[in-house]
Amino acid sequence: MIAIQKNKAVGFYLIVLAGVLAIASLVRYVIWAPAHNAMNSIILLALIAGLAVNILLIIFDNDFLVILVTTLYSIALFQLFVDSIGSFVDAYQGIVMFGDPTQVGNIASISVLIVTSILTSIIAGFMNRVKRV
Repeated sequence: MIAIQKNKAVGFYLIVLAGVLAIASLVRYVIWAPAHNAMNSIILLALIAGLAVNILLIIFDNDFLVILVTTLYSIALFQLFVDSIGSFVDAYQGIVMFGDPTQVGNIASISVLIVTSILTSIIAGFMNRVKRV
């Protein structure tokens, strides 16, 4: 069923919000990562693919697309965690050995955007995205 109609439910707007948050996280990551030699193609591709699926989900209402978009955003988040664990360890230990502890705030802000996008898409998956008449 095509979702671009007059009768949009709350779930549809949550999907749009998830996409906007993903765009914000992608922009934030693309600005931050190259300046700190932290660019990872898996994170970049997962966010871009997630946005593409999110756009498809806005056009076509499909539960499997909700699962796919959530999975892609989750891949980006967990890869960011894997890449950044050294910085968190260094911040906790108060040393500079495995990462850059000064970047924990930036990593956390990008992670919060991605987590919010994931949670928003999960919640939207349980809600109607098109009003039933």
